[in-house]
Amino acid sequence: MARNHAHTAIHRRNQNTRKALKILLYVEGRNTEPSYFDLLKRSNCTQIPVTVRGHGIGACVDFVNEAVGKYNSLPAKEKAKYKQKWLVFDCDGHDDFAEGVRLARGNGFRVAFSNMCIEYWFMLHFYNHDGTAIPLRGDSHSQAQIDEINKFIKRYNKNNNANIKLYDEDSKKVEEDFFDLMLAIDASTHNHRIVDACQRANEIHQTKKGNGAEFSESVTTMYELLEELGTVQKDKNDNYVLNNKL
Repeated sequence: MARNHAHTAIHRRNQNTRKALKILLYVEGRNTEPSYFDLLKRSNCTQIPVTVRGHGIGACVDFVNEAVGKYNSLPAKEKAKYKQKWLVFDCDGHDDFAEGVRLARGNGFRVAFSNMCIEYWFMLHFYNHDGTAIPLRGDSHSQAQIDEINKFIKRYNKNNNANIKLYDEDSKKVEEDFFDLMLAIDASTHNHRIVDACQRANEIHQTKKGNGAEFSESVTTMYELLEELGTVQKDKNDNYVLNNKL
C-alpha cells in the first residue's frame, strides 16, 4: 500500500546517530513483544529497549523466576549498561498472574503487564474502552481483542483506500503498517493514537488501583514503560503528550 497514514505518524529516526541509555526488557512472547519493541526502538524512544525474547508462558511465576535468574547471572559490567530492568507479560488466564507481578516487583523489576493480553494495549490505540472484562472468544484470551483491532483496520482500509494487513492471530507479529497506524493521528481525537492509548491505559489502571483491583481485567501498564522509554511524557496538566525530544 502507499501507507497514506505514515505522514501523520511520529517520524522515524536512526538510533545509531545519538547516545541513549538502555532499558532491559524480559518479554514472555516469541513474536509480538519483540516485533513491537523492535519497531519502537527504531523510531520513537529516547531510551533504547533491549529485548530478551521469551518462549511463551506456562505460569507467570515460572517466567518471573526464569527472568530473575537470567538477570542475576549477568556480570556486573553488563548490568551496569542498563538504566532499568523490566518484565513484560500477560495474564492470559493464569491464576498466578498477580502473584507473578508482585514477585517481579519484589525482585526489583518494573512490570509492564496486561490482563488479559498485550492486544488489549493495542486495542486502546483505537477504542476508548472502559476497562471492563472482555468475554473470551472461544477458548482464546486474546481473540476478542484481535477481532476488535481487525474490525478497526478493515474500516480504516475501506475509508482510506488503504491496504493495511490484518493483525495475524497465528503469528501475532506486529507488522510495520500496523505499528504506523498505532502511532498516526486519530481523525476523531486529533491526537497521536499512542498518546490516546497511554491516557486511556493510565486512567483505567489508576481507577483499578484505587478500587483495590489493580490486576483485574481489563488493564495494562504498558503506558508506564512507554513513558520510561521516552515516547510520551506528562504535560503540566498531567496529560500524556508526545515527548518533545522526539
